[in-house]
Amino acid sequence: MSQGPVVSEDLITVGLRRVFRFDENEDGDFILPEPILLNSGNTICGVTKAEVSEISARLNEAKIKNESSFQWESEAEFSLVSLDSIGAFDRFFEDKEFVGQGENPVTFKIGRPSREFASYLLCLFAQNPLLLRAPRHRMLLNRVRSFSTERISPGFRNSRRTLEADSLFDIIGESLRVTTLRITSTKPRSDFETLANSFLFHAAYNTDAAARIGLDSVFRSQAIQRVRRTQTGSLDAPRQTYDADLIHHYLMGVAAEIPLLEYLAYYHIAEHFFEKVFNEDLVDQVRSGITDPSFSARRNKDIQSIIRIVTKVQRQVRDEGGVNEQRALNLVLDRFVSVSRLATDLDAYDATLVDYYTNNDVPFAGASKAAIRGADEEAVRSAIAKRIYKVRNALVHAKEGELPKYAPFAHDEELSREIPLMRFTAEQIVIAHGKVL
Repeated sequence: MSQGPVVSEDLITVGLRRVFRFDENEDGDFILPEPILLNSGNTICGVTKAEVSEISARLNEAKIKNESSFQWESEAEFSLVSLDSIGAFDRFFEDKEFVGQGENPVTFKIGRPSREFASYLLCLFAQNPLLLRAPRHRMLLNRVRSFSTERISPGFRNSRRTLEADSLFDIIGESLRVTTLRITSTKPRSDFETLANSFLFHAAYNTDAAARIGLDSVFRSQAIQRVRRTQTGSLDAPRQTYDADLIHHYLMGVAAEIPLLEYLAYYHIAEHFFEKVFNEDLVDQVRSGITDPSFSARRNKDIQSIIRIVTKVQRQVRDEGGVNEQRALNLVLDRFVSVSRLATDLDAYDATLVDYYTNNDVPFAGASKAAIRGADEEAVRSAIAKRIYKVRNALVHAKEGELPKYAPFAHDEELSREIPLMRFTAEQIVIAHGKVL
């Protein structure tokens, strides 16, 4: 059995207490101050201790469990994230069931989370109370709480049906607006994730409605949050103008909801100057050579040494189809990025990140550690440039058989931890090219 997320009776109980105001009876059951009345005629009075125990045991019986799925021997449940802003996938597939063919058919059902998955989400609230402060959760949880005094109408989730609920966990799952894919098989299987991804491809191919396996970022305590340096009321007017191309890349990065796009948008800001700094570096090498006191235009070997410098660079450009990008990135950082300011920005955003980059590789990219507080700034910039460039290569290159490489969605959490390093680097590059108003 995999370790996966922590679920327990105690965590479920803490989660329930953080969402609702309960009275506890002598048997340890949780009783709502006011029962929830459903149009179906059902009444939800609370949660029994036995139900919490049963759900906790069921979750911990899972053979495979991670932040977005629980998989047992013959069934599994996956949290889904719609890949469009208007929720086309949820609207198209909500509460639909698809039964496979053959001797051992597999059934796919999309809808609200099971009692078990809703309980798991409560465990996340129990482990990280800050999640309850998110605007979306405040709205949804207030709505859940209001059901203790209001009758649920037929239009609770949409206008087409009445909520069917046998448990308070059904209502919680419905309210959090999480969509899950539940797969059941007539025999034990170990390939439920493959089946889930196959279904999602089949759905996207036939309907253009796309979703992926994953937990909505608002439930993830380690998700990279937006950077806000000031409140709107204290925002000053700008004192510099900036290059429009750089601004557009930066705005794309800030607005991007997919980590890959966000990272590459910021990387393009550095890439914008590759050819310029590379050519300027070549000019500097040639100038340094011909102005050296030991150089003589009368000696053929001195002229030939200059030719070799130019020829070597031209050969690299020809062989690589352009400038040496690793070298160019290093030059961009040398010219436009202050390591001390970068460390300060990272500390202000997340005090753990500098140590993280110092002590951790990036496995999906084969990128090495980068000790940002090293004494030798030139060595620090070189390490940062190598880390950034290898991450970039892992994102844009996906040849079969090449390792390491980035797997969409599977590596998003690791990639998200690399984004602050790339973003704060890009910001310094933009600012370095600003012009005073």
